[in-house]
Amino acid sequence: MPLKHGLAVLLALCLLGAAGCTLGSAGRRGKPAVNSERHLQAIIDIGLVAIRTGDYARALQSLQEAERLAPQNADVKHHLGRTYYHIGDPQQAVDYYNQALAIDPSKTDVHNNLGIVYLDLKEYDKARAEFQICISDLTYANGSMSRLNMGLVEEASGNPEAAVPYYMQIISQPSQTPAAAPAYYRMAFLEYQKGDFQQAVDYLTAAVRQNPEYADAYFLLGESYEKLKREDDAAEAFGRCVVIDPNSIRGVEAQRRVRDIMKDYN
Repeated sequence: MPLKHGLAVLLALCLLGAAGCTLGSAGRRGKPAVNSERHLQAIIDIGLVAIRTGDYARALQSLQEAERLAPQNADVKHHLGRTYYHIGDPQQAVDYYNQALAIDPSKTDVHNNLGIVYLDLKEYDKARAEFQICISDLTYANGSMSRLNMGLVEEASGNPEAAVPYYMQIISQPSQTPAAAPAYYRMAFLEYQKGDFQQAVDYLTAAVRQNPEYADAYFLLGESYEKLKREDDAAEAFGRCVVIDPNSIRGVEAQRRVRDIMKDYN
């Protein structure tokens, strides 16, 4: 190959290499940056899945990272409050719920969850105030749960009759909500306490119709039937409780009740 031609080829190769390097640099510069909002949401989602599965250590880790990335995100504060509540730190839960509301006071779910913590802490006036905000929000999808919680506040503070209107509002709704079964159960419990065992049976029958896996309702149904001297029905209700929840203290007690009833037939 003539020297001149060889130099031309070499120069062409060098230019091509330079062009390739330039294109490579441009390609790196043109690579899309990580979408920060999607990245944040992915971290939050990991935390939410961890909450649902009971892995609260992982939830805390993920949500604290999300808080570092978005310190003024009300949802992150809310979910941190939920996590601290589940791990048994109500004061931290209250703190984070209040931080969330300071950022966005319109978060009705946060008011409801804050009310639950106050109920657990026996700060009943504060709990009432939070649940009343939820009940007053006509757009709140979980308003029935807030009414149920308000009834629980009244019961816990020694005013069971004041709880009845809240439970009845839930029961009287044309479309039943997840709060319906526990509302029937609470009404049954109040009737049982007053000695009206047949009315308790009626409410409990409605409760298990709404939620066929409601072990507490079956247990109280068994007790109510016992009071009415309906041993066969009592044994059946206790037996259903055992099937649903055999290993809990309640399930073990239900097994004992069934055995006691069966002894009468021997």
